[in-house]
Amino acid sequence: MKINKQTKISTLIRENQEALEIIASTSKHFNKLKNPLLRKVFGTRLTIEDVARIGKCDIADIFKKLGEIGFEIESISTVKEKEDEVSQNTAILETVNASKVTTLDVRPALANGEDPFKNIMDALNKLEAGYALEVINTFEPTPLINIVNSKGYLSMVETKEDVVFTYFLKAFEAKEAQPNHPSIYKISNEAFEEKTAGFKNEIHEIDVRDLEMPLPMLTILKELEELKENTALYVHHKKVPQYLLPELAERKFKTWITEIDRENVKLLIHK
Repeated sequence: MKINKQTKISTLIRENQEALEIIASTSKHFNKLKNPLLRKVFGTRLTIEDVARIGKCDIADIFKKLGEIGFEIESISTVKEKEDEVSQNTAILETVNASKVTTLDVRPALANGEDPFKNIMDALNKLEAGYALEVINTFEPTPLINIVNSKGYLSMVETKEDVVFTYFLKAFEAKEAQPNHPSIYKISNEAFEEKTAGFKNEIHEIDVRDLEMPLPMLTILKELEELKENTALYVHHKKVPQYLLPELAERKFKTWITEIDRENVKLLIHK
């Protein structure tokens, strides 16, 4: 099997179980992948590149070990890509060392079951050019990083024990926010119920309201991967999952959303 830095960990393990030990050996963070349920949830999100970054190891070493058990390496990060990453990290570190940084600790919000996405975006919008935002969290917010990078920010992640520090540097004027994606529909409760009725019994229902972040998003993505053809996923959620919506749009899902109250949001997802 040919692999590259974007190959998902779940794909590796499905092809060869020995890959699990190789990935788990890179960092204590990946021991959780030995749990079959967590492997299903996290393995579909992580790529080889993610493992190298989070585990702070050379991706070439991972490729070497995977090659020894039969995988064919399609491509490895170029020298230029590595130079760009070093340059980006240097710029962020220089900004932090110059005390040109604003700190936002989102752990209290997460502990209260709140989605900190709006607070983070508000803080980013207030940043002056050349300043950085430090977001303190308990996990690496990969979807957030992808969204913010697309708006013209540089990013860097540091993990100290069980605390994750994500830095965003406003290196130049951020891009204008894109309008709502045409596959995302916010509708009334009545219209939502009518849409749901249209699927008759071809609906799979889940409730993620009691799950801690980032499990709601990961659980929904896992359920979508296993969803039967012509079936819609009906989700009970606490908040509109801002991190998740770009992922759904990218995967060409249509999503209907209705907000019942501040603690009750329903989503209907279908391809």
